[in-house]
Amino acid sequence: MKSPALSDPAWLKKFAAQPQRAIVLFSLGLLLAGNWILPLTDRDEARFGEASREMRQRGDYVVPWFNGHWRFDKPVLIYWCQAASYRVFGENPFAARLPSVLFTTATALLLVRWGRKLTGDNPTALLAGAMFVGGLHVALIGRVATADMALVFFYTVSIWSGWELTRPASARRKIYWWLFYVSLALGFLAKGPEAWLPLIGMMLGRGLRKDSFRLPWGETVVGLVVTMALTAWWAIPALAQTGGAYLDIGIGEHVIHRSVGVNDSHGLRGTLGFLATLPVYFVTFFASFFPWSTRVPTALHRWWPARGRDDSGWYLLVQAALVFGVFSLVRTKLPHYTMPAFPGIALWLAIRIGREATTLAWFGKRIVAMTVFLLLLTTAGFTVAKNYILTENLWNAVAIHVRPETKIGCYGFTEASLVWKFRAVATNDLTLVNDARTAGDFLTNAPPFILVLPTPNLAGLPDTNFSFIRVRGLDMVKFRNLDLTAVIRQ
Repeated sequence: MKSPALSDPAWLKKFAAQPQRAIVLFSLGLLLAGNWILPLTDRDEARFGEASREMRQRGDYVVPWFNGHWRFDKPVLIYWCQAASYRVFGENPFAARLPSVLFTTATALLLVRWGRKLTGDNPTALLAGAMFVGGLHVALIGRVATADMALVFFYTVSIWSGWELTRPASARRKIYWWLFYVSLALGFLAKGPEAWLPLIGMMLGRGLRKDSFRLPWGETVVGLVVTMALTAWWAIPALAQTGGAYLDIGIGEHVIHRSVGVNDSHGLRGTLGFLATLPVYFVTFFASFFPWSTRVPTALHRWWPARGRDDSGWYLLVQAALVFGVFSLVRTKLPHYTMPAFPGIALWLAIRIGREATTLAWFGKRIVAMTVFLLLLTTAGFTVAKNYILTENLWNAVAIHVRPETKIGCYGFTEASLVWKFRAVATNDLTLVNDARTAGDFLTNAPPFILVLPTPNLAGLPDTNFSFIRVRGLDMVKFRNLDLTAVIRQ
């Protein structure tokens, strides 16, 4: 039996009367829920969170550091944002995740404004923002302490300002010109050169639809000079400080190598492996953009005959297709790589179905179901899950023994979350060694120290009069239960 409350779209129309306020409240409420419960247990979250903390400790706002070593994985912008958040809210998981929440909310708000400008219709504009935030993948990744949502925001600013910039009759081209090329620079500082894909989409518009897209080459060249100059404002000091290593490793390993090789087993090797993974993003899209993805094939089929008359729809899909196409050709594959395409797809789909008589009822049932599911997951679910997380159990057991001068050695279990946990108190960098058989070397350190290793390797240590604390929990990175022992000497 259908719920009358969900079948009647009247409640959605009330929210749509003030779509910007509604989307901000919805996004913040959904994404902030439970963000203080789980520790930074994901490998990337802990690395970003700790690097931002070390940025503040060192006072080095040019080159990020992690556990006493340079970290070249991503450019610098997200670390600046997290460091600023720490300054206001303290060095904790909530503060580390807050910039991602704000970037996600800002992206949804931009979709509302852009959708209203394209259609003049408040419900359609609200749909665009809510479908973006309420999609499964964004609702999860939009709250984590990584660089992804910063990239998504500046990518969306780029495709929006690029659209406005190329309008033949645009009356505010100078503003959009600056927005576009500045957002390209900030997108690069967020995650790297993939932020420049919107320029290719604009060039395709200029080449394939000359009457609908204005893109003078002279001002484009000048704009790229501005983008490069803004990027160089950080890049040149970073390269100078690291002797060029930021370029060699940051671009060479983390961009070029990921493009042509498999990194951390995220992909399949060989020609057959490459061909087999080509369609992977077009398959994972239906889970990532769930529950809205079910309407995309039908909407695309209906829209296709009219594609020649719909410049905005064509432009949104071209920008999304570029993301899917480029990352399908990249050998290293992770589901979140295609997330910059989701804002454009959400706006395109909202415009396609926004004025259909049954859309609000269809949307209302699904957004309520997704909201209830996500709130239960991020409050009750996270509260229960926290008790089973290995690094959290370890920290709770040994925290009383950790002092600023304590030396920490982790052998055979070297996850980044250990650094995040122990360096909340300890001032020494952690010793991280993959081979637990060499753990006995750490016992030659002067106390106080704590040695952490898998319990089965404890038998290989010399017989000494130490304190031992044994814990068990779930290794969140490899998703397996593991038994650890902390050897303590005060």
